[in-house]
Amino acid sequence: MRNKKFIYISAICFASLVFPQSCSKSFLEQKNTSGITEDALFKKPEDGIALVTGIYNTFHDVDFMLKALWYQANFLTQDFQNYGADVFFKTYEVPTDFGALNTFWTRAYQGIARANSAFPIIEKMRSANIINEDLAKRLTGEAYFLRGVLYYYLASNFGGVPLELKTVTDDGRHPRNTQDEVFAAVAEDMKKAADLLPWKEDLAPADLGRANKGAALAYLGDAQMWLKKYSDAVQSYKQLQGHFQLEPKFIDIHDFNNQNGKESIFEVQFIAGADMSWNHTNNNHWLASFGMPEEITQFGYAYATADLYNSFEPGDQRKAATVIGPGDTHPDPKCQISKYPRVISNFGGINTCGTKANPWKGSDKARSGYYGVKTWRDPNVTGNTGDIYIFSGQNVIMMRYGQVLLSLAEALHKSGNDGEAIDIINNQIRHRAGLGPVSGTNVMNSLLDEYRHELAGEMSLWYMLRRSGEHLRFVKEKYGITVPAGKDLMPIPQIQIGLNQQLTQNPGY
Repeated sequence: MRNKKFIYISAICFASLVFPQSCSKSFLEQKNTSGITEDALFKKPEDGIALVTGIYNTFHDVDFMLKALWYQANFLTQDFQNYGADVFFKTYEVPTDFGALNTFWTRAYQGIARANSAFPIIEKMRSANIINEDLAKRLTGEAYFLRGVLYYYLASNFGGVPLELKTVTDDGRHPRNTQDEVFAAVAEDMKKAADLLPWKEDLAPADLGRANKGAALAYLGDAQMWLKKYSDAVQSYKQLQGHFQLEPKFIDIHDFNNQNGKESIFEVQFIAGADMSWNHTNNNHWLASFGMPEEITQFGYAYATADLYNSFEPGDQRKAATVIGPGDTHPDPKCQISKYPRVISNFGGINTCGTKANPWKGSDKARSGYYGVKTWRDPNVTGNTGDIYIFSGQNVIMMRYGQVLLSLAEALHKSGNDGEAIDIINNQIRHRAGLGPVSGTNVMNSLLDEYRHELAGEMSLWYMLRRSGEHLRFVKEKYGITVPAGKDLMPIPQIQIGLNQQLTQNPGY
């Protein structure tokens, strides 16, 4: 239940958050709010900035980022699998009481409530000349963008969800809107945000990492793709041209020293060097330790498949930057395998991901021996139990220009312009990967392969496949698995249905 009192208090409390003045890490640090009254807040520009900064805080939860976004983006494709308690993704039998989904649902609606609360407060501050017109526009644009992003990922995971586009004044028990209605609302939020936000290159150094016009246009294009408005999506995506560029080398996209780089459109900001122990305060994440070999981290839950490893064409430079296997070295010299304490003590300091004779499959030999490296780029993470270096402070890229270009190619293809679509695939995406032109004439098949090899191990692949309508075929052709009816969506958390009897469960659960 999300009532008016809760939302109001949320806005008051999060106004005391601050946005650190750093061009490389723009994280939310919470201040003590005890004793603060309404009259003491929203009296200076910093209060308005902190109010909106509180919405970004929604992403700062280990289950939100890992188990409710990365899991679905990768486990549902079957290119990555899980060892441990969450192996149900392999059969698509995700339980309705899977706690991470409830965390995702709850935090997403908290973020949406914060955004809804922010709009009238920002307007009041503008009318009182506490903040100027430019700052009011930017903060309003950020709130629209973040509300739209949260609904984007809710709909990508669950399909239709309840739309709350203003401060809730009733008991908060609302029925689900349709998936199309949610993406239409995302599109409207992104249009408003794009009209209000500056381009990334126009942000002050201290604001790098905040929402920008290009990010709004990218998510607008994606929402239009979900709505099958392909010509509109083409126009949205093309506006990013000249403002973002592909990294010349694929390996540089996720480089620890290249955060907020020229290909990055929107990434969640974390803090490197903060508390990286179990006592951390969600200013970092555990995507790295979770997906590194157990032989290094004592975790090693998420691992890649040999099928993904073997699916790359010879010479594809994306392979080593995506997944490594027995006998392979890490592609980033900052992450030398030989330097990890457990590798030194247990394996004599070898500098490969196991060996072909003795692949690293965990203590019970249940893993594949293949591991994703896109989240394994923070050289500070050792992952040892008892060591503070378990979590990572590296930013997480949610949207980048390579993904936009592939989405643009799909939109062009579905608009009847295969020539321009193939040109993007061949002369930008595959050229960067060190590959020649695609073979064959089936543009959609080529796009599915490029989505896979461009985005595996990131935060979006399953959503792109489901959006294309080809996700069931993809899983059947690549892995011989028939996705049970309705199980391409996540279940509505059972605890939410218990709280709100107007919610209906997705078919199949």
